[in-house]
Amino acid sequence: MFIGHYAVGLAAKSIAPRAPLWTLVGASQFLDLGFSTLIMTGAESYRVDSSLPGNPFVLNIPWTHSLLMALVWSAVATGLARAFRMPLKVALVVGAVVFSHWILDFISHRPDLAFYPGGDPVLGLGFWNLPVPEMALEVGLLAVGGGIWVARREDFRQTSWPAILYLAFLVALAILFALPAPPPENAIFTGVSGLILFLFVTGIAWPVDRSWRPASK
Repeated sequence: MFIGHYAVGLAAKSIAPRAPLWTLVGASQFLDLGFSTLIMTGAESYRVDSSLPGNPFVLNIPWTHSLLMALVWSAVATGLARAFRMPLKVALVVGAVVFSHWILDFISHRPDLAFYPGGDPVLGLGFWNLPVPEMALEVGLLAVGGGIWVARREDFRQTSWPAILYLAFLVALAILFALPAPPPENAIFTGVSGLILFLFVTGIAWPVDRSWRPASK
């Protein structure tokens, strides 16, 4: 699951319009931002098994993607939002978006998610093993979440093209990552490139969001 996570952040903008879009987009990948950081320290790890259908990564991710830690990180994100003076409703939405990452990963991952750090990884429905339906699910989620977001912008009499361009950018990224290519096996490279990608996608949400405020009639 990649662009499907962003669909939740985009849809959440209609629930909490006062939340900065970059915050919701970043929240949707908060757990993977942590993963990208921790694999560089060795606290989490992965290996590549090219014989696997779909996603070739075998993951060891107890500190970011176990059920308990996903709840903890969701609470941390909620607290951070409150610390930055966001209203309680907005902060709760940010935390919910963080936890939505775990729910979608539960659907897509093979059983590599544990209940808690140190527990056996037994959670995951394995939708990764069906790459075409999994990609269709991701695109479908983005279409629904993006459609809700665009419609909400139109309710505020805002132009749709910045949002549509952002959605097209996300779809282009998904296509790029679906192309056949040898997966990276170097943890430092994977961590750094992951951080750059996630932060870039989050960063460009800021100028897209600047036209959110209601325009004069």
